[in-house]
Amino acid sequence: MKELITELKKLRNNTKGDINIIKEIERQKALFPFSVENRLLAYYLSIGEITYEQYSKLDSEYCERNKYLDLFDMAPRTYGQTWGEQHVRTLFPQFIKATKENVSLEYPQFDGEFDLWLDGIRIEVKACRANSTKAGGSLASRAYLHSEAKSAGFKYHYQQLKPSCCDVFIWIGTCRDELIYWVLTSDELQKTGKLGSQHRNENTGVKGVKVFEGQIFMTEEELSPFLVDEKDILEAVRQKGKKTKLL
Repeated sequence: MKELITELKKLRNNTKGDINIIKEIERQKALFPFSVENRLLAYYLSIGEITYEQYSKLDSEYCERNKYLDLFDMAPRTYGQTWGEQHVRTLFPQFIKATKENVSLEYPQFDGEFDLWLDGIRIEVKACRANSTKAGGSLASRAYLHSEAKSAGFKYHYQQLKPSCCDVFIWIGTCRDELIYWVLTSDELQKTGKLGSQHRNENTGVKGVKVFEGQIFMTEEELSPFLVDEKDILEAVRQKGKKTKLL
């Protein structure tokens, strides 16, 4: 939004229009879909200070910067437990949703401990939204561009990680303009040395416990060894899953 506001300030500072009308528009209550910004652009269009082509360019640039902004409005459980898994399966229908009905023949002991199944590979999907923790306001209003997340050294937070219950993790980082993907094995996760105990149980995340649960905070730089392009997620899971089975 700040990029669009900057453009609107430039228009306001150089306008030949009625400043009183502009001030009145700025005071008006915003009600979807008639935002203050949209009303201001409509006014500048009406007095010929911007062309429709310029308006369309501002619109397309805004949409490109914010194409994943709606994900920041999702409830945490919907985003973290539902959207990520569905997103991966939409990209690659080869992934099978792990349910007792779907995997019982090949994995009869299944008890809901992982999300997806692929040729004997147990997969857990996690997602995290990148946002400023210094400012107040809604999550959407604090959402980072990918460049901003990297510049701020944002630490992606993945919770309820149970490396003993799956072979491969798919982690998604959500910025308002881009999705980032990391694929890593359970063994690679533990070798990072970043897996800490989950706050709700002091014994989780402790090596040696039969089923332990932990969490990590890692920057994009720390996650870089596991970075994959979206188109390569399926192949990365297959390759890493095969290596896990050989260990």
